[in-house]
This record gives sequence, structure tokens and C-alpha cells, in this order.
Amino acid sequence: MRFARAPVLHLTVGTATVRAEARRAGGGATIWAGEATCASTADLTEIIAQLAAAPAERCRELRVVLERPPAQTRVLKELPPVRDRELASLVANQAGRFFRRNGAPLVTDAAWVQNGVGRVMHAAAVEEPLLVAIAAGAAQAGLNLGSITVAGVSPQLQLLPSTERAVRQRARRRSVVRLGIGASAVWILAGALFTGRLLTQRHSVEQELAATATPLAALRDVRREMRTAETMVVDLADARRSRGAALATLARVNAALPDSAVMTSYTWRADGSGVVAGAGRRAADVLAAFERRQAVPNPRIDGAIVREAFANREWERFTIIFGGTNP
Repeated sequence: MRFARAPVLHLTVGTATVRAEARRAGGGATIWAGEATCASTADLTEIIAQLAAAPAERCRELRVVLERPPAQTRVLKELPPVRDRELASLVANQAGRFFRRNGAPLVTDAAWVQNGVGRVMHAAAVEEPLLVAIAAGAAQAGLNLGSITVAGVSPQLQLLPSTERAVRQRARRRSVVRLGIGASAVWILAGALFTGRLLTQRHSVEQELAATATPLAALRDVRREMRTAETMVVDLADARRSRGAALATLARVNAALPDSAVMTSYTWRADGSGVVAGAGRRAADVLAAFERRQAVPNPRIDGAIVREAFANREWERFTIIFGGTNP
């Protein structure tokens, strides 16, 4: 079901007459119209209250248009290009220069307006007692004072009384403060929610890590054992290869020994080097046999040759090293 909004009371104030129309909100049809004669500003408050009570449907808002006169308007040129907020203050401070005074304070407003040539300033002024009477009439009739504009100029110009401007400015400040508090509350709430979610996820991750700690430790142990087993297999393979190479070298050494020599010790290393110790009639013949038969790589006598007598014969004890490089 669609509910109709309350009509708006549009008031046109001239020097001697006040015309009123009750229209549907949003520029709808006129549902009532009336007119009253106003002899003085003092009567305006009561006239507004009477006109507001006349329509069959109660209005909630009052919008006022001032005719010229009582309003004054000016198109001002050659003014400094100040901002709109500073422009209104500039005109208000020099109201006596731009408008006529009749002994009463003036309420002014100004705005930049674009015309065919460039930008000019429109300014308007009205005596404040007239505006005070309009505001009092709206309050007496229970109407919300929406706007007070001047006929024939930009609707940007608003000639509200000083008290009404102060009330609206305080309301705007309160709105800004409420918006700031609301925004801060939203950010604080969002931060709290984010922190809570982060802590929850962190707790969940810690639980998952704790649950997987034992399997991970077991997996690490298995991997360590596998590496150990792999190392053992490699070592065994190296040992088999080394043993085969050592036996092959020993066989070549044994085959290369002359009949007049014997081997007392044999040492072989994994890098292919080693030591053969023994005794023979001549150590040089043993070395020559090793070289001729290529029994070992790079053979050479290590140390001094010791001569001994045994069974009425002289023997030479020798130590032959092989492999590596010559010193």
C-alpha cells in the first residue's frame, strides 16, 4: 500500500499581499490556494499561521518565495574570485555598500552564477525582521521552514534568519559529529571482527599444526632412516668396488714380483694408492718389474734401502709406494 506524503505549503510574500498554495510533495498538483493582505511585518506571523491552518490536509513544510520588493537583488561584477563560502561573508560584511538600508539589519546571501559570457555573482538581501516574522509564523503553525528564496534569482540564495542559520549550522555540526562517531564505530567494529577472525584462524591453524606434529615427526624419522640406509648401501657398494680393486692390484703386484723377492706387507687405499713392503736381492729389480708389468701406477721407492745378510746372502729391504703424484 502506498502512503501519500503530506503536502507542502508554498508562500509568496510581497509588500502588501501573501499568497499561499498547498501542493503535493515533489512538485505535484495544487490542492488548495489562498491569499491574505498584510499591512505590516508584525501581522505576518499571524497571517502565516492562519493560511497554514486553512488547507483540508495538514502541511508539514513551508517554502517561502520573496518578491522584489521586499527583497533586493543585485548582479555584482569585478569582485575577487573567492569561494562560495567566502563570497557570502564578503557580501554580508559590505551589505551597506551593495543594498539599501532602512534602519533594520539586513540578511544577505550570494552565489556565483554562470551566464553566457562568464561567471557573475548574484546577491540578495532582505530586512531581518521580515524573516524573523516568517520563521515565527512557521513555528506557530507547526511547520518546518524548508527554504526562503527570492523570485527571479538562483534558488541557491537562501535568506534564512540568523537564528535559523545558527540552528541549521549546529544541526549540520551534530550530523557531522554523528557521522564521524558512526564511521569510527564501524571501523572499530570492523577491526574487532577482523581481529577476532584472525585470532580464530590462528587458533585453528595452531590446532592443525599440533595435530600434524606427530605424523610430521614420524615422517622426518623415516626420511632420516632412509638417508642412513642409503648411505650404508653406497658405502657397501664402494667397499665392494674397493675390495675388487684392491684384490686386482694385489694380484698384479704378486705376478710382477721377481722370483728373488718376497712381499711382507701390502696396503691399498680407495684412491688407488698404496704401499708394498718386502725384501729382495735387488730393490731396483722389483721397482723395474712393477714398472714393466704396470702392476701399480706411478711406483717409487720410499726411504732408504736397508741391506741385510740372511742364509749367507745379502737381501735389500724396500718400501715401494704407488699412486698419487711424485713428490
